[in-house]
Amino acid sequence: MMEKKKNYFWRNISRFVISKQNIIIFLILLGLFLVSYFTINMNQNDNNVTWIFSSSMQTLAALIALLPISYSYYIHNVENVKKDDYDAFVIRRLQREVYHEMMFVIIYSLAVIIFNLFNLYLIYDMKNALISVFLTAVAIQFLVIYIYRLFDPVRVNNILMDLDQPKTKGSQIKVTLDEFITQYLNLETEVKDYISNENDNELVNHLPLYDIVDNLSKDFDEINKYFNVFKEIIYHRNNLIHNYHDVEVDYEKYERIQELIKVFQQHNQYFINKNIFANVSNIIPTVEKVLSEYLVESQNLKSIDTAYLSQLKEEICSLLRSYFVSQYYNTQMLDEATDADFEIIQNNYSGHKIVGIEIRIADKKKIDHLIDPFFKRLEGRYTYLLMINYSYQDHSFDIIYKTKDGKTRRKTVS
Repeated sequence: MMEKKKNYFWRNISRFVISKQNIIIFLILLGLFLVSYFTINMNQNDNNVTWIFSSSMQTLAALIALLPISYSYYIHNVENVKKDDYDAFVIRRLQREVYHEMMFVIIYSLAVIIFNLFNLYLIYDMKNALISVFLTAVAIQFLVIYIYRLFDPVRVNNILMDLDQPKTKGSQIKVTLDEFITQYLNLETEVKDYISNENDNELVNHLPLYDIVDNLSKDFDEINKYFNVFKEIIYHRNNLIHNYHDVEVDYEKYERIQELIKVFQQHNQYFINKNIFANVSNIIPTVEKVLSEYLVESQNLKSIDTAYLSQLKEEICSLLRSYFVSQYYNTQMLDEATDADFEIIQNNYSGHKIVGIEIRIADKKKIDHLIDPFFKRLEGRYTYLLMINYSYQDHSFDIIYKTKDGKTRRKTVS
């Protein structure tokens, strides 16, 4: 680990020193110094030498004092944009690079100060004073380039490009940015559902996927298991968003997203099967009990009473709500519900709709014409979908549902 940190330091310093701006300005300063050193007749006045060395040290001391202030200001700004734009790894890399560059400028400036002190008390030569002027000018150059890089908008884009390295040369299949982002958001939803199935939704409600992976992966084995895959996808997403003119969607990473979506969908379905309803057969007995109870309570009422019929839906939904109670889901009925008369909605991030129950009042001979359109209209919106039809001719209910293999089944409660 220590060796890795050293490599980071030297890599960041070398990138800073050989940056295009530093190279150009250094060559200009070197040219001016060489011309001055070999062509100008220098005045050997001791006062001039003293002034050059002392001024150089004062200038360098001021530079050293300015650097931490610039660094603090930069870190403050970075923290402000962190949640909206970049994951924690990108932020840490930015902070590390800036810190290493700052330490290099400080160490260089201290070395020049030591050089000045050595010459001031031991050598005291005008040519060395001119060398001190050159070294001080280079220190000022480093400071200017350092501050320039702090506010360079391209800097973070270059980091994103560096982090997002394609593993393959390319694919014949092209994916648009919209398709990639849509699947990325679907993955984020599945992961948030996975976490919030047994936890408070507040844990993930406002966290983007990159913060979930960075901060919560150690607490959830399945996220930690795919940590590196998540990071590759997140790096590519960031790179696409911020460098969209220069980057194409990597189809391999798009496939990785789809694979992870399937993984977490399976986990979420397993949770539903284990803790809520394993299949539609687990729901039917409770619905039968509700309808039997209703028939017993209403047996003295006339089935043709219009007030009685208008209240039927509300009373059945109220009974369903009293029977379907769990810490893992909530229920909505009638005006609260969006697609069916009674809904069971999972208590997780996305509010997954598990059960939808539609209540109809129709003749038994006519209800068959309503079944297929009903299931087609709401197909895919619920894991389990049921229709309850009340037949006022014989004061009975039919429960119509589909099994996993897509076959329509019917049960009568009378």
